[in-house]
Amino acid sequence: GAVVDGVEEALRGIGEKPVRREGDREQRWVLLDYLDLVVHVQHSDERRFYALERLWQDTPPIVLGLDIRR
Repeated sequence: GAVVDGVEEALRGIGEKPVRREGDREQRWVLLDYLDLVVHVQHSDERRFYALERLWQDTPPIVLGLDIRR
């Protein structure tokens, strides 16, 4: 939940709101749809199981120029 809140807060700070938000009640997978950008926030088990990176491995990366702190 904190990661989803952080994404929404950061994008709201630049005037963006999701047009659609989907997710389960346990917050194990939440999808935020901003039309030009779709954000998936997944629990590690779901991330391993669905392996979305595998679906997109042939596409070139897009540099967003965001200040991401880890």
